[in-house]
Amino acid sequence: MKAIEIETLTKRYGSARGVEDLSFDVEQGEIFGYLGPNGSGKTTTIRCMMGLLRPTSGQCRLLGERIIHGKATQHNRIGYLPGDFRTWPDLTPRKLLTLLARLGQGNDVNQPQEELAERLNLTLDRKIRALSKGNRQKVGIIYAFQHQPDLLILDEPTIGLDPLIRQTVLDLIRETAQAGATILLSSHDLSEVAAVCGRAAILREGRLVELAPISKIVQQGERRIKVWFVEGAQVPDLPADKLVGVRVIRQNSNSLHMAYQGTVDALLKWLAQFPVDRIATPETSLEEAFIHYYRKEANHVH
Repeated sequence: MKAIEIETLTKRYGSARGVEDLSFDVEQGEIFGYLGPNGSGKTTTIRCMMGLLRPTSGQCRLLGERIIHGKATQHNRIGYLPGDFRTWPDLTPRKLLTLLARLGQGNDVNQPQEELAERLNLTLDRKIRALSKGNRQKVGIIYAFQHQPDLLILDEPTIGLDPLIRQTVLDLIRETAQAGATILLSSHDLSEVAAVCGRAAILREGRLVELAPISKIVQQGERRIKVWFVEGAQVPDLPADKLVGVRVIRQNSNSLHMAYQGTVDALLKWLAQFPVDRIATPETSLEEAFIHYYRKEANHVH
């Protein structure tokens, strides 16, 4: 069964566009990345999925049930962390989390609540107004996970957290998926998406511009190669007209650091003419691939 089904979803704000004609599915048990810079439409999509916004057209189905604007739908089976998690400042986390669980008709949350608070190093009995931004974010994370939902929709879950707690949250996401839950992880932090997600969608100005395995997204970006020439040899000038898609990042007295797209075959054949000492191929990060891919899309549009 598909845990998430988005069908030709469009949301407009008057003449402004939120998202346009989005369609994608997420499989049960999958950790799915939802990528894009601020303003690309990630939060609009999620609010439509949660019934908080009425789509202009199209529909969302979660856990097999169509989402109707303003109607709570299977919220006892769905965990949601909004990107701007805010709550009543005069309550303690314990009282707040218990109240929210009751409103959502959730399961008994006392034991998982305590376990999550311990893992996240959060005290449950101080008023929320006295907590730091990072600790308030931990409250939101517990809120999403405490009723052990079948589907989690997380909008920037690690924002404001220190590196150790961020890693704990990523571990929690992995463990939850291994137990059978589905997670949609909306983020601009590409390293965390690469760490836990198998597939990702990329949004640009409200439109879906890529939906692919993380490995494919990385491959579509520029890859790097660094070449050292034997001592005393002259470093050759790159024939840009013959090596399409290759550019020099840095040139030193005995080395060339280059970026290329596609296969490396033509570049290696050109290098074979010269006295090469050694070659290194640094791994491309998702961030490098994303930036390059996004630049390519922008150039294509304009």
